[in-house]
Amino acid sequence: MMKLPTSLVSLSLASTLISVTPSYADDNDIEIIEITGQHQGISSAVSPESSVPKTDISGLLENLPGAAVNSNGPVTGIAQYRGLFGDRVNTQVNGVSLPGAGPNAMDTPLSYASLINSESLEMTRGIAPVSSGVDTLGGSIKVVESQANFDETSGKVAGQYQDNGQRSHLGAKANVGGQDHALLVYTDILKGQDNITTGGNKEIKPTTYDKTMVGGQYRVNLSHSDSIDESIAIGYQHLETTAAGTPALPMDIDFIRTDRIKVEGEHEINHWDLNWHLAYSDAKHGMDNFSERMKMPTMNARYNSADSTGFDGEISFGKEAWLFGLNTQLSEHNSVISDPTNAMFNVDNFNGVKDNTYSAFAQWQQDIGQWNWQLGARVKHYQTDADEVEHSMAGSMPAIKTLMDRYNDADRSQSQTGLDLVINGRYQVNEQLSWILGLARKQDSASYQQRYLWVPMQSTGGLADGRTYVGQMDLELETAYQLELGTEFTTDKFSISPRIFFNRIDNYIQGVQSSDPAVIMAAQMMGDDNPMQFANVDAQLYGMDVAALYQLADNWKIDMNASYIKGERRDIDDNLYRIAPPKVNLGLNYQNGHWQGRIEGVAVAAQNEVSETQLEATTAGYALMNISAGYNADSWMLKAGVNNLFDTEYEDHLAGYNRVMGGDLASGERMQGIGMNAWVTGEYRF
Repeated sequence: MMKLPTSLVSLSLASTLISVTPSYADDNDIEIIEITGQHQGISSAVSPESSVPKTDISGLLENLPGAAVNSNGPVTGIAQYRGLFGDRVNTQVNGVSLPGAGPNAMDTPLSYASLINSESLEMTRGIAPVSSGVDTLGGSIKVVESQANFDETSGKVAGQYQDNGQRSHLGAKANVGGQDHALLVYTDILKGQDNITTGGNKEIKPTTYDKTMVGGQYRVNLSHSDSIDESIAIGYQHLETTAAGTPALPMDIDFIRTDRIKVEGEHEINHWDLNWHLAYSDAKHGMDNFSERMKMPTMNARYNSADSTGFDGEISFGKEAWLFGLNTQLSEHNSVISDPTNAMFNVDNFNGVKDNTYSAFAQWQQDIGQWNWQLGARVKHYQTDADEVEHSMAGSMPAIKTLMDRYNDADRSQSQTGLDLVINGRYQVNEQLSWILGLARKQDSASYQQRYLWVPMQSTGGLADGRTYVGQMDLELETAYQLELGTEFTTDKFSISPRIFFNRIDNYIQGVQSSDPAVIMAAQMMGDDNPMQFANVDAQLYGMDVAALYQLADNWKIDMNASYIKGERRDIDDNLYRIAPPKVNLGLNYQNGHWQGRIEGVAVAAQNEVSETQLEATTAGYALMNISAGYNADSWMLKAGVNNLFDTEYEDHLAGYNRVMGGDLASGERMQGIGMNAWVTGEYRF
């Protein structure tokens, strides 16, 4: 049977002999994968099919060392790795990076991953190689999805239910493949029919949602040899989300409607592996502040209509120790705010914003004695531009007219060139012990929100801090100097992999208090006396994460992952915003034949090192207990469990602040975590 590769790395190096040694950490299928020879580094992965139920695949990040998720709602999870989040983290779903429509990241990159069709969520641990993506300053995360396979007829039906919030998921996929043609189809239906409650029996609203995803892939075999993979495939996905709450943001999701198409191919030409793809996205998004939440009589009704188009293209060539590639990522964004009760009100939030990147990379990897070295370089050229904007109240509000005229009269076209350089080394002392060294210089461009948000608003890409911001067109590229040191020690019964890291970032982009009189006056008209402006500052992040496993007995093992991250400004005495607090996850696992069980303790420390600049509130530490048990047969699986067994009440530091009035949580109060949650999940495979 012809087996298809599951990632760009394996596509590019398909002809290279690699050996993989996985060690399974628990019944959630967490893997630490070491690839020797032509390895691309160390990856951690978690499989959704055997994990506890998730409404959004981003929740799986909580099981990986150094990773976390900024949750602004049940289907709005933003990836964080070692304190960096949002656009700084390269996030690929099915090998592509395509833009969402929402200016506040309601449709995050990971929200486009199908639960039923995802094989794993993979994170490059440490410094990401240049081949893993265009912008990897904050690491690289990939959702590996099932591909249409030749000579195979198979399928799966899966479902889950969570009692807290009456959340359910039903998914199905099927593959029909002959020698020359293969077809894969899948669908997901996710519903949250009630608001979730906290450990203190407080209702968090709105946290309902309705999400549907359908897709498929058709693949044609171009090879007549069993030893060579050559094919062309076309894939399609449609996503529809309606009536979904995002309580940490000023609006909720009315709808998200997105169509994506991808054409890809893999070939062998004169012993070179050639891989390419072209992907296109068309996304439309509506959001408002009155359909899912209470609108106070003193508040104005607002509706935001947003859309985006995106293109992602890549071609790579791999032979022996070398890998070369070209990338193009193009996008355009529009966002208009209106008032359903006042036809005259109209604001261009973003108008014709173009955000384009052209890139090329080269990577070399080779064993030299006991060392395996990987060296890479990537050149990136960024081009951004935007059309003129209008505001219906510019005629009656001088401050808004000043900002509008200033923006329209400015040269909005920006052009910058960045360079990434990466050195990753692994020294194999013996079969059990290896040392890890990583050095890098990486650059990243500002997001379109940071550059072109012209009037004080909260369209910030999901910061969820309740502040209003304006952008700055001429922001410099962020430049990071990264260092990682680590080790891996593995025996038959024990393995441990600690890493320490240091990330010094010049021209780090974050909000600072605005001193512009027009900005301050415009913000005061909207009730904010302290507006922010995106600016370049100096920052650094450092810390440690560790993954470990110990086999207690034939049927028992303990796994652990822990992380500590410190993020701070270097230009002033302050901390960075929304940094994950120190955390330890410890699990006791039982496996006997088809039976499995797990008791898990999660301890999260207080986060007192917060950003004073962004008025960030501290959070207290807490501990949770989760239990699960299941039976995994050859063709079916059934598992049940309880999360937050003792119904602990706690504040989730990464979940932002409540923006909804009239509920159990006060407006501006820290978002609380979900209370006791009993669940059941099952699947049938054929």
